[in-house]
Amino acid sequence: MATSTRPVTVHTVPHASQAAQRFNVYGATAHELRTSPRNPLFLMLRSGLDGEVDYALPRLILASFEYSDKFILDNYLDSVSALCEWPEQWLDQLEREDAYRELLGAGRGGDELARKALGAVPAFEANPVIEARATYSLQVLRNCSFVSQNARTIARTRFIHIVTRFFDLPAPFLLEVAARSPEAIQHLLLIIQQVTPFLYVGPPVYKLLSEVLPHLVIHTRDSTILQLIIPTLITVFQVPTFPPPPDAFIQHMLYLLTLNPPPPLLAMVLDLLAAVAPHAQYARTILSDPSISAHLRQLTILLEHQAKTHEMAFEITSKARGKTIYNPAAASHLSREAAMKRQRQREIDQPQMEVFGGPGVFREVGTVAPSLNPAIKKELFVLSEPKRSIAWMHETFVYSSQAQLLQVTFWHAYRDFFSNPATVEQLLSASEVIKNVQVAFPAAQAKLFTDENGERKFIISGLGFRQGSDGADRFVCMWRGCTSPSGPSNPGELLAHVQSVHLEPTPATCAWGSCKQAGVTVGHVLTHLPLLNPPNVPDSIAVDPRTPTGVLFSPVITDKLSSYLPASQPLRISARVTPHDQQRAPSGVAFLAALVIRGLARNLIAEVACARPGEVGLTDAQRKEKKRHLAEERFGLPIPDTVLREEEEEEDAARGGEESGTGMGLAEIERARCAFYAVNDRLLEVVSDNVTGLGSYITDAFVV
Repeated sequence: MATSTRPVTVHTVPHASQAAQRFNVYGATAHELRTSPRNPLFLMLRSGLDGEVDYALPRLILASFEYSDKFILDNYLDSVSALCEWPEQWLDQLEREDAYRELLGAGRGGDELARKALGAVPAFEANPVIEARATYSLQVLRNCSFVSQNARTIARTRFIHIVTRFFDLPAPFLLEVAARSPEAIQHLLLIIQQVTPFLYVGPPVYKLLSEVLPHLVIHTRDSTILQLIIPTLITVFQVPTFPPPPDAFIQHMLYLLTLNPPPPLLAMVLDLLAAVAPHAQYARTILSDPSISAHLRQLTILLEHQAKTHEMAFEITSKARGKTIYNPAAASHLSREAAMKRQRQREIDQPQMEVFGGPGVFREVGTVAPSLNPAIKKELFVLSEPKRSIAWMHETFVYSSQAQLLQVTFWHAYRDFFSNPATVEQLLSASEVIKNVQVAFPAAQAKLFTDENGERKFIISGLGFRQGSDGADRFVCMWRGCTSPSGPSNPGELLAHVQSVHLEPTPATCAWGSCKQAGVTVGHVLTHLPLLNPPNVPDSIAVDPRTPTGVLFSPVITDKLSSYLPASQPLRISARVTPHDQQRAPSGVAFLAALVIRGLARNLIAEVACARPGEVGLTDAQRKEKKRHLAEERFGLPIPDTVLREEEEEEDAARGGEESGTGMGLAEIERARCAFYAVNDRLLEVVSDNVTGLGSYITDAFVV
């Protein structure tokens, strides 16, 4: 059987010196980079010979990148002109292509003259070599432009003429070129970005920066193009002498915020809006937008961009530590108070029983054992005998001369209550528990009783189940001198009792507890009644060590000293942290969003002030003087006369436009104010929760 063999390629790792030689294959020598009018690389670039041009361009690219601080264009005679030759040829090619496309479109549209011209004009074919060399030349200029001296040199040469010619091409054609030749366009835009501060402004430059580039921003969908143009526009729109951008430009920037762009582009868009928002002309465009409410909501959302919750724990200082006491409002404490009240009542009832020669105690008793508070149960479960059974009897039973309880019922109540896993000791026997009854209630007697049917029963006389429970005891009437305080089991029954017994006729003063309020109404009585479901309050609280115990039970709350924190609890602070710099000053997207909100708020305040009816009778001089003060308050510094004059011209034009129905009228101002009112709560949250200082930049929004 025949077999075929295939050559095997073996990949080897080159030696470090070989890799370095391969990497530096296009590196220029020191002789080729010498500063001389007869520099060999630039001479090769001017020669027009393919071999020499292709030899020089890669070396110039590498040299301008590796030696950017030493590669100064002024040191090479006519260097910028040499680098502009191939971009000019590429531009000529683009202009011919655009003319041919226009002629082709006219011929297809039925133009007879255009069809005849197409017969005489050869088909257009682009030369890719020209575009490639132009791209390399632009890359050299781009690398050089990052040095300010080179950027100034480029701004003073014919390169600017090439740029204005290039961007004079039709906008749709520019977008097509940007899509098919992105590298060259990106080099051009980066160079413009670097040389903008050094440009001699004139009509072509005005058109480029205030019309063409904003138009590209509006219509392009390339995020890289946007990130290259927007920094240039940020610089431009901060100069008051530049014309305003197209009408749709600001709205498009606001629209970009809603598209969740990548973080670098989002920061640039906000940086641009923060640059234009302080200027009345641009701010009026935003504030007059019908969607101003949606824009403000988006900006307030961005105030939380990349926010993180930061928690800090601090140990409490000794001066702030308080002593821990029982909470007077806790359920367990109230149960203890009720137990003490029952003890006092038991001490009063005991001498009144017939056994001790008294007239007897006649009290209604229950048929089942009452439910006890969980805190009382917990205490009973851990007690030892006989304290446990005696304390349980005090919580469960009361004296009553007419009551009698079967001993077996008594034993079952004891057994059922302490049949709990939390019980520490074993249960007593029935006889032992019954013996402890006379210890807890000396007037009660365990005896044998024969009923009317002749049936003999073992009973405990003079003792019965306590009616109600700890929860029901909360609804005892506390009116001073009440003859029937028990009975109500909910707030409604207690209110009905107070109205029928104590408010008929209406007393002069309130007699609930220690209250002495004059003028008793039902509304006042409701402030005393307990809630149906008591709030969950802690069993203990921390107070100032100097606080007297009696003050805690005072009905006058102003008698109490300030609250203190428990010694075992650390102080925890939770806050929102947005990006910040090393000095902990706010930065990033959240900071830029705050600057936009501040600029809009300050301009709206000025618009509201100028639109007040009290200014209708002001003279032009008074209105201008007031406008100066408002502008100085907005910017925080004296306004130059030139800037003020330009703003006055804008205001005059705006007033004229308002008369014709195109300016910001009262309806737009009111709509913008309502938009700020709608986000006030969200802004207040930022002021209270953010610890990086964003709140200080949005305080003007609350004055609108």
